[in-house]
Amino acid sequence: MKNLFYVFALALTFLFTACGDDDSSSFVEPEKESSDSGATLSGDSHEGSSPSSCSSKDDKSSSSVSSSSAKSSSSTDTKSSSSLKTCPPEKEGKTRTIVDSGEKQICQNGYWVPMESSSSVDVSSSSYFDMTNQFNEKVSYGEFTDPRDGQKYRTVDMYDDVFEVTYTIFAENLNYGEKILGGTVQGDSTKYCYDDDTWYCDNGWGGLYTWSNAMGFPAVCDCVSISAEACSQKFVYPSGHIEPADYVQHQGACPEGWHIMNGGEWAFLSEMSRRDVSLYMGSKIAGFGNDNLYGISLLPAGYWNPAALEYGHISNSALYWLPRQYPEYDDCAYRVAVRTNEFNKTFRGLKTQGFSVRCVKDY
Repeated sequence: MKNLFYVFALALTFLFTACGDDDSSSFVEPEKESSDSGATLSGDSHEGSSPSSCSSKDDKSSSSVSSSSAKSSSSTDTKSSSSLKTCPPEKEGKTRTIVDSGEKQICQNGYWVPMESSSSVDVSSSSYFDMTNQFNEKVSYGEFTDPRDGQKYRTVDMYDDVFEVTYTIFAENLNYGEKILGGTVQGDSTKYCYDDDTWYCDNGWGGLYTWSNAMGFPAVCDCVSISAEACSQKFVYPSGHIEPADYVQHQGACPEGWHIMNGGEWAFLSEMSRRDVSLYMGSKIAGFGNDNLYGISLLPAGYWNPAALEYGHISNSALYWLPRQYPEYDDCAYRVAVRTNEFNKTFRGLKTQGFSVRCVKDY
């Protein structure tokens, strides 16, 4: 009987973790205030915005609170800091809206304070990152102008002597599309900005994209396999490679003539950096990178977490989509994770998560 109980418990665990992050040993979900799990952490209210395109799954995993707990949250005594909810340092100066009550709060001095009780609601420039060291000025950068919106990107050339090809790579995260609120279903030419704040998109961090949007596929492809009738999309696999899926040149959200950085190109960066990608390829922002030797300037831009309805892990994780669906789960795809002293391109991510994108010129 005891053995049957363990088998049953294991089955339940698998059922409820179907596509979650499979690198949980090193990738910790953003912390959530235990009594404020129903709050959206953003600069604007999410009320009225569309849910994730896979809402039936996300609704099950999203946290919720009862009306009574929401009311008790909105009736907080603002005169005593002991009755206020704490907020992390990276949220200082940011605002959020309590979904059930509609109350707007701002993070000040480590506490969520009702906007009407706050002495100031202006976001201090000191709460943003100093981007002075985003690039390695000793590197000779190229420049590319995206004809779709006129945005300029620095580029770097790196030669792969194994395949005898020169990779021209964006030295910045893609920042194409109109900003929409986190959790709203993304469509063509849209993006999330960290904390729903355009400063991040416009100051080097770039946009955060769901997998289907990054691939240029319909939003339904976040929920079903690309081989399904509802999605009916496919990748064109090259010949002459041991792992052809690692060398797909798929345009996706990148400009014409460019493609989503694939697994083979990421593996090349890993080899060039002696498998210490963040050290040799990362920007010197928030202690993430150091040498940035080749000028790739990876940024730990964090991600959008659809389960918790919040952004997280900025300055900690550089997360990038790959043009490759995860074989066992229709709602998952492969992603690259770069952290201090860690690199992995075999992790899976829920397709409705928002990650960064890097583009490489076709060759």
